[in-house]
Amino acid sequence: MGNLFSSLRSYHTGILTISKLVPVFLLSFLSMNVKGQNTEIGLELGAYNYLGDIVRSYDLSNHTFGGQFFIRKHVNDGLSIRISAGVGSVKGADDENFDIFSANRSASFEGDIINSDFLFEYHFLNYRDPRSDIKWTPYVLLGAGLYQFRGTDQDFTRYDTGLQMRVPVGIGLKFKLDRRWVLGISTSAIATYSDEIDNIFQSSSGTKNFQVGNPSDNDWMFFTGISLSYTFYRIVCPVPFFRNTTF
Repeated sequence: MGNLFSSLRSYHTGILTISKLVPVFLLSFLSMNVKGQNTEIGLELGAYNYLGDIVRSYDLSNHTFGGQFFIRKHVNDGLSIRISAGVGSVKGADDENFDIFSANRSASFEGDIINSDFLFEYHFLNYRDPRSDIKWTPYVLLGAGLYQFRGTDQDFTRYDTGLQMRVPVGIGLKFKLDRRWVLGISTSAIATYSDEIDNIFQSSSGTKNFQVGNPSDNDWMFFTGISLSYTFYRIVCPVPFFRNTTF
C-alpha cells in the first residue's frame, strides 16, 4: 500500500489540484436525484496493472490494490452513467530476462494514484425489470477522467505527474442479487495520454537510448474489480379514493 492514503493530500499542479476532484464529485452527487430506483451508490475493489516503457507485457505479479466509490444513474433500460472517485497504487520493474536493454537499465518505480472518472455503461439485457426472469447482463463501459500519480523510482527520486487525462474502456458482468443490491465484475484498459507514470519519458545529453523510453508510446493502466452497489427506492404512497373534506 505504501503511502496510498497519503495521496489524498492536496498536490499542487499549477492551476488545478487533486483536492478539487472531491468537490466536483460531491456536486455531481447532489445534482442527481437519489430518490427512485434509477440511482445506485457503490464500492468497487480490485487491482491495477501497468504497461509502459518498463513493463511491456501484462504481468500478474504487478497487480496492486485499487478502490473506487461511485454513483450510477440509469438513463433508461440499457444506458447508465457512472461518476467515480478512487485511489490505488501502481508499480513496475524491468525484467532482466526480457532483453539486454532492460538488464542494463534495471529501472523500477512504485507509487500512488488518485482518480475521478465519468463513464457511460451500456447493458445488453434488461436485468433490472422486476417482471423479468433475467437477473444478469453483460455490459461495456467507456468514458473519460482525470488522475494524478505520485511515485518513487529506482534511485529513490520522488516525482509527480500532475493532473492528467485518462480514458477507460472495458467490459463486465452485472448480477441483480435482489431488489436493492447489484454485484458487478469488470475489467478495463485505461489510456493515460501521458508517458510519465514510470518516470522514463525523455532523453538527456549523454544518455544512451536504452536508458530512456519510447516518446511515441504512452503508458497504459488496467483495472479489474468487483463492485457492490445499493439501489435507492422511493415508496410511493397511494392517493386515497375518498378524501377527507372539512365543511
